[in-house]
Amino acid sequence: MIKKFIFFVLVLTSLQIFSQNLYGELNDSSGGINSGYGAWGNYQYVRETPVDIQGKGTVTFYHPNMNSPSSLPVLFFISGWGQTYLSYDKFLKYLASLGYSVVHIYNTNPGNIHTSYQNSLDMMRWSVQQYGNWIDTTKVGLLGHSYGAGSTIWLGMHVFNPQQLNWGSQGKFIIMFAPWLSFLVTDTDLQNYPPGVKLLMIQSYDDFHANGNTYNTDPRALRAVYQLINIPDNDKDFITIYSDQDPSHQYIYQGQTYAYTANHYVVYTGKSDDYGNYQPYDALDVYSSNRLTDAMIKYVFENDTSAAIVCLGNNSPEQRNMGIMPELGVTDYYVTTRPESDFEYRCSENAPGSWGDPSIWHLQNYCYDYNGDGVIDVLKSGSLSKNDFRIYPNPANEFLFIHYNQNELINVSIFSSDGKYLLSRSGKSPQLFYTGSWKAGVYVLRIGTSQKIFWTQIIVKH
Repeated sequence: MIKKFIFFVLVLTSLQIFSQNLYGELNDSSGGINSGYGAWGNYQYVRETPVDIQGKGTVTFYHPNMNSPSSLPVLFFISGWGQTYLSYDKFLKYLASLGYSVVHIYNTNPGNIHTSYQNSLDMMRWSVQQYGNWIDTTKVGLLGHSYGAGSTIWLGMHVFNPQQLNWGSQGKFIIMFAPWLSFLVTDTDLQNYPPGVKLLMIQSYDDFHANGNTYNTDPRALRAVYQLINIPDNDKDFITIYSDQDPSHQYIYQGQTYAYTANHYVVYTGKSDDYGNYQPYDALDVYSSNRLTDAMIKYVFENDTSAAIVCLGNNSPEQRNMGIMPELGVTDYYVTTRPESDFEYRCSENAPGSWGDPSIWHLQNYCYDYNGDGVIDVLKSGSLSKNDFRIYPNPANEFLFIHYNQNELINVSIFSSDGKYLLSRSGKSPQLFYTGSWKAGVYVLRIGTSQKIFWTQIIVKH
């Protein structure tokens, strides 16, 4: 009888671990990722009772289930506007299962930008003091969604700065899920950003707000941060998640039919969005959030070079892989040709004086159509004019010529109208491109010198 009982306990334990490894909580019954980056970790997780920090917000601490506290690398997740830990609970549990400490930060007053950002920083510092036996601040990841994602840039300026907290001295990264505007940082701040940070900026492409008939945040506002921040191209990627249009991949959960929709709430894990629509925890979350985060953690904290190809692969097949869903779009120079009017939060808005506070700002000065071609430009240091170039013919048929007036090396990158990187070439002017094999349509050109960047559009007709 005793042997049978021991056998039953062993089987039950193995089933619990096994079900976690197979993502038993997924709402689409896909099984998730069973091995490799994105697979469930080996640890049972513990979620401590959320703690209200009076006047600031709530801290919820997750950690692996161990016999005694252990100093572990720490992941800080900053919540979206008004979203508690419940919006991200399964994702946070997943991170703890990998063997890391996870601190969720929820702001009670996100509308006051100055106060809110400072409150997040205060709650992070409080967490390190409160759970110090669990936290190793030499290895730190900053993650956030929407409003919280936008705040990670300002927070990183303070926590990673060697002259301030100097966290992450042995490894540091930022992952931004569907980021909103990044406030309280200037171009000078970004050009002097603490060294050694790795960055993933993950945009949800199909983030249409049906109630407001607009998309969410103009990605040009995100591109301003991405291009200006002093992080080498090899250490950052701008990633776009695309919705799955294949009707055969739809699934039924609790009597409702769902598709893999890359909206603003991808990283949500089983909670209603701001419009009352339930967001199932499915393979889209696993491949776009869990997999990339797991790889980034293992690369930055454990020096796993294979993981680098997945999280910062510079458009590698391993990075783009999304299982049955459309591949990720990966680029260092994101482009969109949508007009600002399509977006609820626009690139050139929120200038000083908005929000009722003249000290609230973001990089709206880098969201301007400098060359008058109808495309909002974001420039690193200075503006090239369309008068500096001869780009002809436009429309192009078989060939496109690019002449730069100066005897200087230029890099020309070509993007599709939806921002997908196609090809690039470096050299001195003139440059010739064969467009005879290109599909007819609008293309975006990024022409860069050692100091300046110029954006423009061409049309290909056959």
